[in-house]
Amino acid sequence: MIVRQRFSDMYLENALPAIDEVIFARFKRFPDQYSKIFRLMTSGRSIEQTTEVTGIGGFVVTPEGADTTYDDPAQGFDKTYNHVQYSLGFKATKIAMDDDKWGIIRRMSTELGKSAKDTIEVVAADVLNQAFNPSFPGPDGVELCSLLHPLAHSGGTEQNELSTSADLDPSTLELALTDFRALVDHTGKRIRIPARKLVVAPANEWNASEIVGGPMRSDTANHTINPLRQRSNMPSFSTFFVYDYLTDPDAWFLLADKEDTELRFYWREKFGVSHDIDFDSRTALNAGWMRFSVGFSNFWGVYGSPGA
Repeated sequence: MIVRQRFSDMYLENALPAIDEVIFARFKRFPDQYSKIFRLMTSGRSIEQTTEVTGIGGFVVTPEGADTTYDDPAQGFDKTYNHVQYSLGFKATKIAMDDDKWGIIRRMSTELGKSAKDTIEVVAADVLNQAFNPSFPGPDGVELCSLLHPLAHSGGTEQNELSTSADLDPSTLELALTDFRALVDHTGKRIRIPARKLVVAPANEWNASEIVGGPMRSDTANHTINPLRQRSNMPSFSTFFVYDYLTDPDAWFLLADKEDTELRFYWREKFGVSHDIDFDSRTALNAGWMRFSVGFSNFWGVYGSPGA
């Protein structure tokens, strides 16, 4: 029995495509925020895995006639991304569809697209929302923003968090930018990745705008230039991004260009909608599905503070 052929009236031919249109219209209504933070990638496998191989150390002084010093790269840290499936749907009887004079079905369709968009954003933002939580370690065994990231080659540690947690102000931002500039890789070499934007929660929007938005320094009445705009051997720092899905109003982050970070979002199956009909009850089943994974493979290019 082919259910759709047994149920081939105008309801199926006209209503279901209309529901699709409404769902996707809502899904595409607002621009993505997660795509401004994460490297978007497509996966063709059940899982994705990343691994690191460190570089080698710096050159050493070699006296005349002495042997060359040789160095070996070291194995870094591994990360496995397990794709998670998400779904949600709603049901509507044919009678409800036929007699829907108040647009209830349309609103339910709109909400399905909105829920899909919101779920993606919430799950992705959780990477930053848990950035200071030791219960959410990365491949190196510590949280995304930590004072003690182990370095696989040199044996030391590196930090991408203020030594003393602090709220956002001009002085703490300058300190963070200085730390960011001094970050080293597994071998102890400077990575020299510039910080490109300040990421804040909505409660910090106006503060961030005052700090980075103008040509003059915001924390003094003196005629003092904003040094963020005239950095030496680094691009001007004048961009901030309000991430609506950050849950801590005081938390703030510095991010490099997303291509220079290892904040990854893998699409295994992009959001799509399917329909089916329960023949006996004449009920339409409308569901959306998607499958993705999100996380980080290392900490470079990310620096943060949870606030005071």
